[in-house]
Amino acid sequence: MADRSAEGAAAQETETPFGALSVLVVEDESFTRMVLAKMLGTLGVQAVHQAADGESALAAVAAHAPDLVLCDVEMQPMDGFGFVRALRASPESRSRSLPVVFMSGRVDGDREAAARASGAALVLAKPVTPASLRVALSDGMRAALPV
Repeated sequence: MADRSAEGAAAQETETPFGALSVLVVEDESFTRMVLAKMLGTLGVQAVHQAADGESALAAVAAHAPDLVLCDVEMQPMDGFGFVRALRASPESRSRSLPVVFMSGRVDGDREAAARASGAALVLAKPVTPASLRVALSDGMRAALPV
C-alpha cells in the first residue's frame, strides 16, 4: 500500500510540476489577466499574483517575491520593456535575476531580440494557450537556473 502512495505522490508531482511556483501576471486587460490566472491554476500554479502595468508590477514583485513573471509588452504608463529595465536596475539581486516571460501579439526576430536585450527570458505569442503557457513556464524557469 505504501508503494502505491509513493507512486501516486510521484505521479501528482509529475502532473503538476508548477505547484510550488509563485507567478506574477502583468497585463493591462483585466479579462486577459483573469484568463491567464485561471490557466495557471489549471496547470497547478497555486500562487498567482496580478498587476495591471509595469509600475504596479514592481510593487507586486517587492510584495510577493514571485518565481516568474508573465508580462505583456504593450502597456501604459510603463510597458514591459520599462518594467524589465527597472527590475534589472534594482539593488535587489533577486529582482535582477527574476525570469520574465514577455507576452506579445507580435512575435518576430526583432521582438525576440529586443526582449533578450532587455533581460526577458523569452517571448510568448498571444493569444496564450494552456500548451504554450506550459512550455513558457518550463523554459522561463530553466532560463533562471544558474549555468
